[in-house]
Amino acid sequence: MSDKYLTTPRRPQFEGEHLPGNRVWHGTHVHYLSDAELPGYRVRIRDGLLYGADGALFDTRDAYTHWSGRGRAIFVMHGDGALYSAPEHRVGEFHHSSLGQGQPVAGAGELEAREGRLLAITDHSSHYCPPRRYTEQVLAELAEGGVDLRWVTQEFRY
Repeated sequence: MSDKYLTTPRRPQFEGEHLPGNRVWHGTHVHYLSDAELPGYRVRIRDGLLYGADGALFDTRDAYTHWSGRGRAIFVMHGDGALYSAPEHRVGEFHHSSLGQGQPVAGAGELEAREGRLLAITDHSSHYCPPRRYTEQVLAELAEGGVDLRWVTQEFRY
């Protein structure tokens, strides 16, 4: 089965970052999620609201990213349109590439949500530096799920 969306690769300077003793992170290495771990990070859209893997309304109040600090979570969208998010971005240990399993993704950045309502989306990802068309694919997937994007703050860096 082919992907629903175009994907963009992880930037080459992060090659081998997941290997112990790599030259990227000097003493640490990035954990790439296994196929068995990945479902625990899935974000689903239902009736215009976001839900975490546990079935609860997705909320990033306690999340943290290197880019924005408290209140946002990192995310990626795989080529099939599946969204994955992590509440904690740990430099040298857990990044967008963790959620993307080191593979190309259809979008990457940050999400801010309260009680399932999407408040903001960014393209802030040093690992993928996604051109705007990739974030627009994520917006299309969200809209297809009924998310009202009229009041969602969109921050573009790339």
